[in-house]
Amino acid sequence: GTDIFVRYHSKGDATLAKAHEGSVRRSDVTDNLRLENHTQFDADAVSVGGQTYEEFLERTVEYQFVKWVVEHLLFEIRDTGHADALKTLYGALPKVDRAELNGVVNVVLTEDGQETRTQEGFDVVLRDRMGNPLLVANLNDSREAATESMMEGLITSAERVGQSSESLACAFLVTRSFFEPEALETASEATRGGLLSRDKRKSFVNLSRKRGYHLCLVEARNENFHLAVPEL
Repeated sequence: GTDIFVRYHSKGDATLAKAHEGSVRRSDVTDNLRLENHTQFDADAVSVGGQTYEEFLERTVEYQFVKWVVEHLLFEIRDTGHADALKTLYGALPKVDRAELNGVVNVVLTEDGQETRTQEGFDVVLRDRMGNPLLVANLNDSREAATESMMEGLITSAERVGQSSESLACAFLVTRSFFEPEALETASEATRGGLLSRDKRKSFVNLSRKRGYHLCLVEARNENFHLAVPEL
């Protein structure tokens, strides 16, 4: 029941859209950004482990991941010269309007002329102003390694969303530990282009000739986030 809205003190000052064009600094955007929490319950009446709900929320890996995506990821991609290789993700970041925690995406698929409606759940769904899913993420908040089954589950769900919605730009698997070799191999197989592929996009899952999404693996330790796949 929690959404995190991406807002600015002034849209006339530094924004992610202006940063996308390379015209402003990270510090200026961060100073102008603000994350606003909205809950479907009275957060002031809730405490978790002796903390207020807001204090609890801001210490969760979900909230910290959203903060990293909004405040840092675009600049890491831009400043390392990977804007073209991660073009689909890079172009989506300025469009993020809100993050839905424990979110659900409605999926409509057509097979053999039959329309099927289902839902895919993710730990975090980042959406644009119209509610379209831009980025989805599952999180391994454990000391145990992220497994092959976690990777397979994310890829399967993301592919269904991507086939139903052209807006999907990236799927993230985030772990507070590390990735099992089998999980890395599964990700590699999903993003491997054909022998004749000339696609220069990094870690990209092709859904069709013109559509697809980036698959990114993120390590989160001590409130720091590191993009492990693809390497920047």
